[in-house]
Amino acid sequence: MRNLLMITAILIAVPAMLFAQNDFVMLDKLTYDYYLKGDYKNLKATGEKMLSKGIDYYFLRMRMGILAFNNQHYSSSFKHFAKAIQFNSWDTISREYIYYSYLYSGRKVDANQYLETIPRGSTLRLINNRRLQEVYISSSAAEYDAMLYDTRVDDYEAVKNILSVNVGLETMFLPNFKGTFAYLNLRKTGTSYSSTNTSGVNLDYSQNQLYFKFTGYKLPGWEFSGFAHVAFYSDGASQSQHGNRSSLKKINSEYIVGAGVLKNGWRVRAGVNASYSNFGKSTQIRGEVFLTYLPFGNLNLYLTAGGMYQDDSNWGSTYQVNQEVGFKVFKFFWLESGVVTGNSFLYARNQGLLLNNSFQIPATTAFGNLIFLLGGRFSITISPYYSINHVYTWNLSAPDRYDKLSLNSFGGSIKLTFKN
Repeated sequence: MRNLLMITAILIAVPAMLFAQNDFVMLDKLTYDYYLKGDYKNLKATGEKMLSKGIDYYFLRMRMGILAFNNQHYSSSFKHFAKAIQFNSWDTISREYIYYSYLYSGRKVDANQYLETIPRGSTLRLINNRRLQEVYISSSAAEYDAMLYDTRVDDYEAVKNILSVNVGLETMFLPNFKGTFAYLNLRKTGTSYSSTNTSGVNLDYSQNQLYFKFTGYKLPGWEFSGFAHVAFYSDGASQSQHGNRSSLKKINSEYIVGAGVLKNGWRVRAGVNASYSNFGKSTQIRGEVFLTYLPFGNLNLYLTAGGMYQDDSNWGSTYQVNQEVGFKVFKFFWLESGVVTGNSFLYARNQGLLLNNSFQIPATTAFGNLIFLLGGRFSITISPYYSINHVYTWNLSAPDRYDKLSLNSFGGSIKLTFKN
């Protein structure tokens, strides 16, 4: 009886093994044919079917990883190549694909950190991990509608135009530690009213700003940063509207300090930061958050939503929210557009990089960014915008504001960037 059972088991097992072997050979050939044809859709479907049956091996992962990479599905390519390395620890091709998956998905720091984990002697270590990451210079100009009064007994600015020049750079001090530095010069013209110049004087305003941010990358995909932004400005009058001259000049300084954390994923990227500032003879505490979604795990399409909430010791709570979409139009051209709304003034955004230490309120702003790639390292960004600004007369000693105006402004900027 026992012999009969053994014979029966063998008769059942042998055909099953032969069938499984034939099934494997057929599926392996099928995936190889799809790979040679570049048919990612069918390769993915067949490969996932094999994986669900427990069929998993080096060449399957390589085929799926390469076609995923070629179709810019970088999160999938990373997953397959990481598994391929588990099958073959000497595999240098998979490591190279992982590096470029990070790089082409916009995670350059993660790509550079990955290089540090590769064993010495690998050809990938020959890639020059340059310290200087980025240098840029930009200039912007804006024209404002201006409402003039015969007299004002409190503070009021009728701004006519604003011009600015901005330069900055990013550099890696260590593989996991980056510094960001920027300088901005801003000039504003128009007419200014106050309790000492009730008939208005020509606005002569100049501001210099210095920005610093230090970012640490202790864990893959995570950024921890501290930042500071200092503004030095002089305000005064060159001549009153009625011809009386004034030579009053005063140098002031204001600052913001803060810290933030950011998580870079393949499809979702999110960040939060908090900061403190002393703008406008007051103090502000604010929090900011943003979320970016990349539906395809690459930079061909991305959607961003963000917001900032601020509490001012003199003026109470204000907010600002933004929505933005960006997408690739051609190989060398990206287009971004968005809207910013809110009631904030004396505020900062983007980890303190964007600083508005004035009493003008950009209630609604519509903007666009036209990004042109010039070869491998240079790009030009042209950014037009339109704003509806809420402008008040301010009693800073009360404190109080009144006589609300809604005035338009049009402007734009151009930025030249070099990425190393």
